[in-house]
Amino acid sequence: MTRIELERVLTLNRVWQPLTTLVLRRALVLVSRDRARIVCPQTYQMFTWEQWLAQRAVPADTHVIEADYIRTAALQVRIPQVITLARFAGYPNAGVPFSRRGVYERDNGRCQYCNAVVHKRDMTLDHVVPVSRGGASTWGNCVLACARCNHRKADRTPREAEMTLLAVPQQPTRAKLLLRGVTSQPAWTPFIGKAVVAVATE
Repeated sequence: MTRIELERVLTLNRVWQPLTTLVLRRALVLVSRDRARIVCPQTYQMFTWEQWLAQRAVPADTHVIEADYIRTAALQVRIPQVITLARFAGYPNAGVPFSRRGVYERDNGRCQYCNAVVHKRDMTLDHVVPVSRGGASTWGNCVLACARCNHRKADRTPREAEMTLLAVPQQPTRAKLLLRGVTSQPAWTPFIGKAVVAVATE
């Protein structure tokens, strides 16, 4: 995979609350389509794509720190680290909606019974209290499980299956999910706070 598909960009809503991180390619598409603005972490100035190119791009043969730029045929463009959405101001303050992806991120991509790494394409959700016994699809009743452990547990509780959970499942905070599995950048700290970075690296 190329850098444009691996680099992450912190994404804020219209009122500058952190929402998520996007791969660089997706962030650049949003900015180029005028659906987001690039934010300079040092000055908090906002840029359209045209303004960013005018001020943060140099000719292709200019000597630069390669890790900070992406190269085109004619230019080297400074990689944006933070963007803010131009219109979306939503923010689910009441909590994080339940989702399969959220469970995967909360459990850090590991089976909550055997601690094996589980790829997203192979993930299964285990209902701690089986659905057949009234168990619901909620943060407190679902965990990430590898196919082997999920099959072994079957339609039983962990105690009945003599299996132990690595942790009691809980609803995660937005701060905990925001940077889960992502390497935090120093430039993000003013927008997400040191506490969020500490939680994400636990």
